[in-house]
Amino acid sequence: MTFVFGEAQLEGIGSIVSTKRLENEFYGGAPDKHLLMERLLKEATHEFGHTFNLYHCFIPGCVMNSSTYVENIDEKSIRFCRECETQIQKDDTRIIKD
Repeated sequence: MTFVFGEAQLEGIGSIVSTKRLENEFYGGAPDKHLLMERLLKEATHEFGHTFNLYHCFIPGCVMNSSTYVENIDEKSIRFCRECETQIQKDDTRIIKD
């Protein structure tokens, strides 16, 4: 890969997401703050999933589906699929409870 939208360590304590290639202007489009925020939220959620030991998911639409191109981000949901959600709930020791 020549670039990534974000990076996280599996079961790590942090992750990082860059907005540079999430901006519509990077691809010659008009500025769109709503689209940028949607892409950023999806990528941040994706990287957050890695910190909960989730790997890339093959279910279309799952936020853990791999994104090679910005269009992949636009096509997927902000949500985890049922299988990824179940895996997070199995290992909920990292989730702070009241």
